[in-house]
Amino acid sequence: MAKLQLTHIKNKLSEKLTDLIDMSDYVKKSEEERKKACLSRSYAAYTLVSLASATEEEAAKAIVDGYRDNGIDAIYYEEQENILWLVQSKWIESGNGEPETGEVSKFIQGVKDVIGFKFNKFNQKIKDKQVQIEKCLNNYTVKIKICLAYSGSKLGQHNQNLLSELIDEENTSGELFFLEIFSLSEAHNALSKSFDKSINQEIRLTNWGLNEEPYQTWYGQINAEELAALWIQYKESLFSNNIRSFVGLTDVNDGIQATLLNNPEIFLYLNNGVTVLCRRIQKTAKGGYSDKSVGDFYCEGISIINGAQTVGTIGTTYASNPEKVKEAKVFLKLISLENCPPDFALKVTKSTNTQNKVENRDFISLDNLHEKLKKEFALEGISYHYKRDEHKYPSDDKNCTLDEATIALACGLEEIRYAHIAKDKLGKLWEDVSKPPYTEIFNPNVSVQKIWRMVQISRMVDNKLSHISINNDELKANCTFGNRFILHMVFHFVGMQNLFLFQNEFEKYSNDELQSIIDQVFAKTVEAINIEYPNKIVYQVFRNLEKYKVLKQKVIDIIQQKLEEQEKPENKEGEE
Repeated sequence: MAKLQLTHIKNKLSEKLTDLIDMSDYVKKSEEERKKACLSRSYAAYTLVSLASATEEEAAKAIVDGYRDNGIDAIYYEEQENILWLVQSKWIESGNGEPETGEVSKFIQGVKDVIGFKFNKFNQKIKDKQVQIEKCLNNYTVKIKICLAYSGSKLGQHNQNLLSELIDEENTSGELFFLEIFSLSEAHNALSKSFDKSINQEIRLTNWGLNEEPYQTWYGQINAEELAALWIQYKESLFSNNIRSFVGLTDVNDGIQATLLNNPEIFLYLNNGVTVLCRRIQKTAKGGYSDKSVGDFYCEGISIINGAQTVGTIGTTYASNPEKVKEAKVFLKLISLENCPPDFALKVTKSTNTQNKVENRDFISLDNLHEKLKKEFALEGISYHYKRDEHKYPSDDKNCTLDEATIALACGLEEIRYAHIAKDKLGKLWEDVSKPPYTEIFNPNVSVQKIWRMVQISRMVDNKLSHISINNDELKANCTFGNRFILHMVFHFVGMQNLFLFQNEFEKYSNDELQSIIDQVFAKTVEAINIEYPNKIVYQVFRNLEKYKVLKQKVIDIIQQKLEEQEKPENKEGEE
């Protein structure tokens, strides 16, 4: 069976991918070596086509296999899903066995080096992706999928343990890393599914209705348990025509889950619902057309084009809390494509996924404080931009944005958890304008002078870190991932009293003492990490709130110890 599956996969690779793979580094190698390497690289590309919805061309460009790849054979950013894929690929000609433990260990270390911004250890192909990787990793909502792809049998326990340990270690602060195993059987299953993506299902709607012109659309309420059953059976196949699959429990999906668990009876009113395209829809005889209370509809060729996050969250929540899910209802729209023009499905998909979305920050306009601050900023000749729009405003002495103000104020609070949120999930700070953390940051006691001075300091810190990052690759991860922690520590040593100095005094303070504080805080933060977490990836340290707290105290202790040493009187020669 393995040999037959291997032949099918080889044929697929030859048909779609091998001609797209760059093999210029194998020109001087033997034909046998070149063929094996091409199969391995093609298999890595096929993995991304199958799991990451990459096109063949995108997957081929993702290949980084070669000298000094450190065990990583493909790197791909799946933009719509916000997932960074790191793939090791091994072509096993027999169709049996697995990669050697040494190769898996090398892959694991390569992953750690990528996350640690140690690009000096890699080949040019990976260095060419450095900017994109850094941008991905600086986004705290990104998911990282570690994929071991090989044309062999089930993975052994030892290799499984090595990979699981990596995932567990990196997920101490939340689900960030995910493991994908793409063996020969998974590869062949993906190949089989590519020929048959049709999902046919009978769906029950309550309080249903019908719109027949110009195109047939049925709508009504569906029990969330039925959507959970669809998810359990078909998973991401439900979203074959959608621009996004289920992306896990993000901020938005956390909110969907919270409503399911806490208020399932009003879920219908708080959720936008689900839109489904069907090749054909037939209403069954149940209830006829006169009874609109319950109706069963046989749907052929189902594809959920809007509501993937709702369905995925319902499905994952059902596994642990089925009783709560059973209490919820969801608005469902079924659109039949039977008599629609050829491009109608694409138009509906694009339209339902590109309408302007209301974000947490948009509700800030309900707080009159920001309009008051806007007027007070204007008196100082500064434009305060607190409403979301399409413009990007410069960081100069004439503009201040809500993001800048929020980050500066949050990092200036004594509780370091606010600085952690500002780095990790800025939107959480605006989640509810009626309670903390928002009211801890924006309240009647906050003044324009305080905000502006803190924003100016924040900009100084960012500029300093940017300069260090450009000129020192070894410290880049500290600058990128530790920027909010460092800003918090700078505010700790600046003290609130210095924010209210007269203008000329503040300028003198900024040029002299403040610069020294920033330099010292950065240096002592790096020192504290090396003492407390010498074997941890910097990325991992700054994702963990408890580590934030430990580092804060360590930096304070180091700086205090240095001050005490400087204040000790020096013993003169001959004195006792």
